[in-house]
Amino acid sequence: MTVLLRRYIPTRSQADSAGFLVAWFLLVCIGVQVAALLYDNMRVNWWFAYDTNAYWLSGKHILDGQPLYARAEIWTSGAFKYPPLYAQLSAPMGFFRETYIDWAWRVSGVLCLRYMAGSWKFALVALLQWPVWAEVDFGNVTLQLGAVCLWSFYDRRALYLLPWFAGMKFGPALLIPYIWATRPETRRTIVTGCAIFAAACLASFVIAPNAWNDYMGTFGWEAESQMRAMFVYAIFPDHGGLDFAARSAIAAALILVAIRWRLDWLAFIAATATMPIFSLTRLAVLVALWPLWLRGVVDRWRRTDAPASRWVTAPLVHLDMLPPMPAPPAAIDGDGGLRSRGRAAAAAG
Repeated sequence: MTVLLRRYIPTRSQADSAGFLVAWFLLVCIGVQVAALLYDNMRVNWWFAYDTNAYWLSGKHILDGQPLYARAEIWTSGAFKYPPLYAQLSAPMGFFRETYIDWAWRVSGVLCLRYMAGSWKFALVALLQWPVWAEVDFGNVTLQLGAVCLWSFYDRRALYLLPWFAGMKFGPALLIPYIWATRPETRRTIVTGCAIFAAACLASFVIAPNAWNDYMGTFGWEAESQMRAMFVYAIFPDHGGLDFAARSAIAAALILVAIRWRLDWLAFIAATATMPIFSLTRLAVLVALWPLWLRGVVDRWRRTDAPASRWVTAPLVHLDMLPPMPAPPAAIDGDGGLRSRGRAAAAAG
């Protein structure tokens, strides 16, 4: 009876069994650590979000009629550095307690992480990595920006959002010429999206011309600011404007290379890494390189069906990072029964 069951009922190979154990051991260990970090942070003021504080304050300043901009250093807490349009859109935040805004923004960041990772299991693994956790901790716009940039490669509706993120961080603007060149069918959407954003900026200027004048004035002292702070990397740390110009030139060159060879992953890196302030926490968006590029590379290697590829990639299947391999075709055995060509190899481990 046992022989018959082994013959006709699929069994898990040794590599797949080991992959299952490795994957779930990691998930349980990481889940416990993430829960502990979450509990530890919530004990202190319900986990204050450093960057979200600037968005919330900008909305409060709009409601209270206070100035949006003041000279600030790179480490100044609560400094708002985006165009007035974003502060005007943030005005409703001022009606709520800051803690609610912090958590709503964090939840949106985790959802964007899930989109970039492609699965909840992989998102949990990524969450424990320092850059990702730091971005969730700070409550910056990085995870949302990365999700929109990744979405832009697959769905033209994301192109309506791309100019809005470009207006905040500048880097996503590099995706516009890339997508224009590599996906001609999206050009009308790109033009429409940019026109909508330009119209919104014009309306914002009409409503608050003084705020826009103050915003334009920030470029002078921002260009002279020092790029020296924790986690911040700069080519020219004593000149913020020169540093951003140098990094933008490098990113533009990468975009040209990406256009020439149609490299979505390279365009994504150039667009998400080019910001006025480059913090190493921005590396959190690189999780999107797995569904964008690396998953296909690893999957092609797995299909060589070598022992190393089976054992190494089996945990990735159980982490939902790779799809299960399709069932091998059935073959007729000598007794007229059906057997799988793959089962003999699977039983061999």
